[in-house]
Formats: sequence, C-alpha cells, structure tokens
Amino acid sequence: MKRTTAIRIGLLTLVVIAMGGLAYAANRSDGKDDKSASGKTPPVKAKSGLPIERVVIQGENFDLEVAANDANIRLGLSNRPEIAPKTGMIFVFPSGNDRSFWMINCLIDMDIAYLAPDGTVISVYTMKKETPKSESESDLEYEARLKRYPSGPGIQFVIETPAGTNDALKIKPGVKIAIDRGKMAGHLKSQSQPKN
Repeated sequence: MKRTTAIRIGLLTLVVIAMGGLAYAANRSDGKDDKSASGKTPPVKAKSGLPIERVVIQGENFDLEVAANDANIRLGLSNRPEIAPKTGMIFVFPSGNDRSFWMINCLIDMDIAYLAPDGTVISVYTMKKETPKSESESDLEYEARLKRYPSGPGIQFVIETPAGTNDALKIKPGVKIAIDRGKMAGHLKSQSQPKN
C-alpha cells in the first residue's frame, strides 16, 4: 500500500512539474522576449497573407512582409493607404541584378533601399506617389508616365518602408543591413511552389 501511494505521489509530482514547464514555455513565447515595435509578438503572416520577417535596420526592428515571387513583387505595397511605422516589405530575388521599381497604384510616398546579396545598401530613394490612372488613360499610357527608380548593379534585395525612414535612420549607400539569406531562400522556394 505504501509503495502504491509513493508511486502515485511521484507521478503526480511529475505531472505538476511538466505542467509548470509548459506554463513557463507559454510565458516565454508570449512576446516578452521578441516584441515588435508595437510591443506585440510579430505575426507570422500579414493581412495580405504574406509571411513576415523581422529585419534589424540601423538598430531598429522592422517587421517586413516578404514578397518573393513575380505576382507578390509586382503587387508590392500598391493600394495601401498607409505603412505602419517599423513595417514595410522586403522583395527577394534569386540573384543579384539591375532592378527598377515604380509607384504603380501606390497611394502614399515611401522609401526604398536597394541591397546587394551581402546586405550592403547600393542606392536609396524616397518614391513619390503618382497621379492615379485617369479613365481616359490606357494601362500602357499610365505605366509609361510613371517615374522609374533604378537600383544600380547586383541587387538581390529591396526594402520599402514608410517615407522618411531612410533619412531618420541614415540609410544610405554603404550601410549594411543583416539579411538572413537562408530564410530568404526559403521564402523564394515556398512562394514559387503552386498552392493546392
């Protein structure tokens, strides 16, 4: 009888310890150690459905939506009435090349930084919103009048943030931004796979 009671007490003790460990683990993942600028844990996906990655830019955490296929890159931040502080988008390409972005269907000004594969900033701009497409304009006419923002050679990553970010954080050519290339390669792979 004593042995059975000892076994029960031992099992109960193990259950209590395990539950305490689970509660500790839950508290560790409640955002206290990995908070975004808003004080909350960064979401895994944005409202757009795109994944979000935390990127440290000049010592500040930015939660960036990841666009890594042609359709997501083409859409970018179009039709957004705002970009919240310390958010934006990172565009991921398979290799370094010359790039050129434009403000097609963009409702607000935004900053852009073109990065080499090692995360070195090559060029930066503040891109200005354009006059919306008029009813009398064809798509071709509208696109032809949009200003292009050329990157320079060897660009693999592009980051768009709220207007004023580049100046505020002194983001300029030569600055290095740490990019987790392994994670970005994973996004290239996952976004290129067809959805079932």
